[in-house]
Amino acid sequence: MENSDMTQESRPCQDTEGLGWYGDDRLTVGYVNEVNGPDSAEMPDLVPTRHELIQLLKYWARLRRKHLFGFFLYGQTGSNESRLHAFAGRRINRIATVLGEEEVQKAIEEAEQEFSKTVDSRVWAIFKNGTPEEREAFQDEALRSFPEPSQDD
Repeated sequence: MENSDMTQESRPCQDTEGLGWYGDDRLTVGYVNEVNGPDSAEMPDLVPTRHELIQLLKYWARLRRKHLFGFFLYGQTGSNESRLHAFAGRRINRIATVLGEEEVQKAIEEAEQEFSKTVDSRVWAIFKNGTPEEREAFQDEALRSFPEPSQDD
């Protein structure tokens, strides 16, 4: 579904600007429903509560941390992830204008702590506090853990 398929009542939020997608029935690049599809529509009939804004902030902060951590692990990203990452940053910045920086930093720290509990503690420590040499050594170790391609590939 293209952005033009949305009705006036369900227009995409302004944070989607520049995060479109392209493709056809065979190949689609960069389509992320909650960023540039129907689920990116504003819902003007509902104003979120402060509690809900904090939960939204944590959701987007965890998603950004997950993407950064994935990039650290694998050294690559995709068009969907880059759009989600940019969109999440825009949403966090918009929420910060309402809640203020102190509240935002607190929620981001909580979201990061929650995310860190879902990954290997050694890898997390290297990701967060490792020297460039430690990070490179880990990435070399991770690369060596992948199986060698066979002659038939």
